Amino acid sequence: MTEYVKTYSCPTCRGRASGRGHLCHPLKEGVPFTCEFCKKKVNDARHVCAKMIDNIEYICSNCGRLSVYDSLLCKPEVIDKD
Repeated sequence: MTEYVKTYSCPTCRGRASGRGHLCHPLKEGVPFTCEFCKKKVNDARHVCAKMIDNIEYICSNCGRLSVYDSLLCKPEVIDKD
């Protein structure tokens, strides 16, 4: 059976977002969820935990939010770790 992911148009960038939405403008739906890094149930789509910090690779050039995945930001840029 094929499972489809519900998508929506992000009001910030008008791009397609899925799941809990872009961190720039997260959806309230789909919470609480289990953090893949610390395994806690959290109610905030913008949740950041200590284990996640080491994996952050992207910054949104629009709002400055940080993320592990580029797909969670409206305008992701790779953080230069040098």
